[in-house]
Amino acid sequence: MKKLLKITLALMMALCLQLTSFNSVHALNNDLSKAGTYQVPIKSLTSAAPIPAVQTAFAKAFGDSLEVTVNEDGKMQAIATLQNMIINLGKEYYANVLTIANGTTLSTKVEKSTQGMNGQTVDVDVPEKILFDLPQLDENNSTVLSITVDFMNAMMGQGNDYPTNVTLTLDLDNVQQLQKEYVLEDGTYNVPVDVLKENSDDQSMAAKAIESAQINVNNNEVTVTLKLKEMTIYGQTASVDKMEYQLKDGTYQEATIIEEENGHPTKVQFKLDQNVKLTNVKFYYGGSNRGATARLSLDLDHLTKVIPSRFNQDGTYSVDVALWNATSDKASMAAAALDSKAKIIVKDGKATMYISTKEMSFGTIKASLQEFYIGSAQEDYKNHSATIIEKDTQGNPTLWSFELPHEDEYINVMMNPHVAMMGNMDLAARIKVDYSTLTYISDKTELETNTKKEDPKENNQNQASNTATENKTETKKDNQQESQAVKTGDQAPITMMSVLGMISLFMLVVLQKKYEA
Repeated sequence: MKKLLKITLALMMALCLQLTSFNSVHALNNDLSKAGTYQVPIKSLTSAAPIPAVQTAFAKAFGDSLEVTVNEDGKMQAIATLQNMIINLGKEYYANVLTIANGTTLSTKVEKSTQGMNGQTVDVDVPEKILFDLPQLDENNSTVLSITVDFMNAMMGQGNDYPTNVTLTLDLDNVQQLQKEYVLEDGTYNVPVDVLKENSDDQSMAAKAIESAQINVNNNEVTVTLKLKEMTIYGQTASVDKMEYQLKDGTYQEATIIEEENGHPTKVQFKLDQNVKLTNVKFYYGGSNRGATARLSLDLDHLTKVIPSRFNQDGTYSVDVALWNATSDKASMAAAALDSKAKIIVKDGKATMYISTKEMSFGTIKASLQEFYIGSAQEDYKNHSATIIEKDTQGNPTLWSFELPHEDEYINVMMNPHVAMMGNMDLAARIKVDYSTLTYISDKTELETNTKKEDPKENNQNQASNTATENKTETKKDNQQESQAVKTGDQAPITMMSVLGMISLFMLVVLQKKYEA
């Protein structure tokens, strides 16, 4: 009984979704009162020539419809796609529209043309599309246009233009607004997505079944990937069985399932037949063979480009780095503290950067980077510290590591050289990563260092015997602060910035004391 109830509820959900699309077919029709581009059916095109054969031939000279653009002032322009005409006067005569008053030829084609009543039929280059100003329509939605036709020019104008009038009547009951077709740059993009009802801009219940959308553009060919999810309606959950999308010829094609779970697709993919925002789709639920029709809305005006990973395989990479100013696109004054070469080791798709730092001197003051964080002053950088990998004989860090936060050119960092006179301030900077120099070195996924691990006793022996007691005390204090620093990373740039700031402050203090003396 429970199984039967679930099936019944699923079918009811499917029916509800399908019923949302059974609105009036004319709900989206337009009357040319708003700015936009429209497809307007031609009700009739009648020649002023009182000859039935001529009127029959002229009736389809503009095709079945016009593309009409209305600007904000209400001015209308139309594009006519011209057709080759056959005038049957006991013999077939081929004719083509050459001009429309106040019109501009947009493209041409080769068609048959008869050079007058007794003339030959030859292939000629004639207009294919003409853009023209559409005059104000009367109460019958009609307007009169002045045109020229090659056959009429030859027969009535002795080779010169022979204008003739045609009455154009439009079918405003079946106007359809056309969508802008996009030309997109190659790449992969995240795109805002929604699902609208078939005949209105209200959201469809089917929107609950789509979690996200992504597009890939290759030579302006757009492939759409939709991530699907379970949807809940009236307290019951259901999953999409399949999805179909409409081609520009009106037929539907099933989207390719590229991922599924428990027999239901979780990711589907298809190619846009036209690069437009709205695509008619059908969703199938609950085992029903009737799809719920809706419109998939892809906001192609607000794409977010997805930067592909720079690391296509695990292993060790080399890359050029530099320490830059936190806000200006120029090298930091502390840039010398950072080695110009860094390593990036990728393991299981996770990238870790290794950066070397060195002591910096300014006058009589020397300092080394003691704390190194990933992030800016506006972020929670204290929870994203770089990890100290190696130290020199004085206990100063020389090699840092941190997980790459992203693959952008600049990495925000905070650094502290533990200079007492500067108040042990954290200073902001940026690491500039020159990915154009990224080089794959080896398939090794573990760090190999050449630095000898020194014995602490040996380190003490190597220290200068004449070092002042004050310096020893300061070193001990710095080492204690260092041990309290959070470990996580790989950055040396911060040291330099701190040192420079420290030196500047020290010089100010010295000058102040001299002034007071």
